[in-house]
Amino acid sequence: MWGKSEQIVLWIITYIPLILIMIFRFIVSNGFINLDSCTITIFDKDIDINKVILEVFFVIITLVISLVLYKITIKYLLSGYERLLVQGGKGEDFFIRDIKVLSANDYSFFLLTLLLPLVSLDHSSFINLSVSLLIIFYVISIYVKTDAISVCPLFFFSGRKVYKGIISTGTKEQEAKDPLLRKEVIIIMKEKNLTLSRKMRGEELVGNVFYLSKIEKKDGYN
Repeated sequence: MWGKSEQIVLWIITYIPLILIMIFRFIVSNGFINLDSCTITIFDKDIDINKVILEVFFVIITLVISLVLYKITIKYLLSGYERLLVQGGKGEDFFIRDIKVLSANDYSFFLLTLLLPLVSLDHSSFINLSVSLLIIFYVISIYVKTDAISVCPLFFFSGRKVYKGIISTGTKEQEAKDPLLRKEVIIIMKEKNLTLSRKMRGEELVGNVFYLSKIEKKDGYN
């Protein structure tokens, strides 16, 4: 199960592109880097680089770096789950009774906090930059406090899917006697082709968020 530290790392990495772009705008706006007179030398020839081209190049580099960080972060935080969530290993068995993809509305707050700092403030001011960064870290603290990792987009960059669903630790006959065996949860998994009532292996990450994986027999386990 994840603690608060894993969630803090997850959300800071998520907002890295926005933070880098805001800092870049602050540096350029205050003349710490003069893009208007930027030249590069290729084969002993000085070539002037257009300001717009440099800004586009920076955005592309930022996206590439962010994508790499996203993949590394998720791989690190979820390392071992597919390997350990096997029959007789980590976690417990669950049946999936219902499942559906999260709607766009579930991500609206994240998208709002991602876009507002870019369009609402002029980051040439140190105060404005500081306010924007404080807002971001305040939002991160809210996400961490509420265990809201289900709306984090990093999972999509790792090939995993996020769903709302109902899982059960018992058979349908057992559920008829004890309805509390069913739980409404957020499900994160790698498998795409799902069959309802299929038994899977899972473990709680945070709150009501569970990571599920298909059951594989552990060597030497019957």
